[in-house]
Amino acid sequence: MPIISISLNESLKKFINKLVSKNQYENKSKLIRDALLRLMSTEDISATLDGSSEYIPLTKNITGNMIIVAPNEFNVQKKLNRVESEYKEQIVSKNQNFVNQNCIIFMVFDGALQDFQKFVVEINSIEEIKNFRYLIIN
Repeated sequence: MPIISISLNESLKKFINKLVSKNQYENKSKLIRDALLRLMSTEDISATLDGSSEYIPLTKNITGNMIIVAPNEFNVQKKLNRVESEYKEQIVSKNQNFVNQNCIIFMVFDGALQDFQKFVVEINSIEEIKNFRYLIIN
């Protein structure tokens, strides 16, 4: 995943540290990614300041893949299944592997960008997930 640097004032820095320290987020990167995804789902990103169309419109259909590493526990699997059932029409492929006490899930999503963003936010909200990576292919 690419790394970018940002400048923040002291109050934003304290706010971010407070959220992370209260275990609401695993780390600062995850918090900022989640915040940006939520912002993207509420803003019309199809228009830019100069009028060019360098952003993907929210209505565009995309294909994305994701890898989820979660404990192989009933309650965690139940949470994942609930989210997956909401997006069952868009999940075109799913493969699960069990390694030690973990479940590793590979999924391919085909649907609207806005639905993919919502799906990612919902998966990210499951606290027990150990690792979650996603990629928009087109």
